[in-house]
Amino acid sequence: MEHLQIAYDLFVIMIGLAALSIVVFWAAKTGEADLRDFSLLYVCFTLVLVVMVLKKYLFLNVEDYSARIWYLLSGAEQILGFAVIIAAIHFFTGVYRVRYRRAITIAFLVLMLVCSLLLFSPSGARLAADTATIHFGIAYKLVSLSYFATFTCMLALGYGLIRRAWQTERRSFLIGLLVFATVGYLETTLHLPKALRETSARLSNEGGFLVSSIPYALYGAFLIVYFLQHPAPPALKMDALPEAFLTKYNITDREREIILKVVQGKSNADIARELFISLATVKTHLHNIYRKIDVDSRYDLLARVRSGQ
Repeated sequence: MEHLQIAYDLFVIMIGLAALSIVVFWAAKTGEADLRDFSLLYVCFTLVLVVMVLKKYLFLNVEDYSARIWYLLSGAEQILGFAVIIAAIHFFTGVYRVRYRRAITIAFLVLMLVCSLLLFSPSGARLAADTATIHFGIAYKLVSLSYFATFTCMLALGYGLIRRAWQTERRSFLIGLLVFATVGYLETTLHLPKALRETSARLSNEGGFLVSSIPYALYGAFLIVYFLQHPAPPALKMDALPEAFLTKYNITDREREIILKVVQGKSNADIARELFISLATVKTHLHNIYRKIDVDSRYDLLARVRSGQ
């Protein structure tokens, strides 16, 4: 039965890797920062599944599977779970154009670093190698509460500001992610009392079924279909933009140059190099362009230029 579950987990991971490959390709093709941030989020959760499967496999198939490796992998799983939440917060603040995004992300990263240090501290999760037991202290409970509070903030942010992207093509993309996150949140909520109550854990077959792997697999399948149906638009051969288009949206000369580079298929790095400006300046101009034209991505910008509206 345990090997069947490992086979299931590997199948889920394969779906996730296929979806991730398409997202990374699309992000590289379009240069979209939001898709790059989403790729980071998806990588983190995929790594959580990989670590879980690795722990199961080692226990079932490696005779001298040491308690120290188990301890380190368990800690890595906890930290990666935290990283998933931070990556989701960073992604949502980017999609929703939240002010002070960088400060918010840094604040949660600092919290994650502190929790990671507490987790491996003597008052966190301490390994008794002779009995293959991890003893949990008060710091472990504080980390569990911090993780739950951060997860709550992420979900509130995702649902609370979704109206900002409701009229865009990203709507179904975001709803799928929020459903996936909600299942994970409910799973975390059910496990929180146990995490706060237990004082130790022994090395054993950690074959617990991760319920959120189901929406993860379904969302991975959705991403594959979504991006296959929304291929990156080909570059346009244009040397000038319609004057009516420039006037309608009050486009500056520098913004006009950047739009032309975008429709010609140039990446942000290419634009920065060819116009002799910094990458940050390119991103700032693109943000202003998106705001003026009322679009959210390169895909939408190219569609608007094509239509001439």
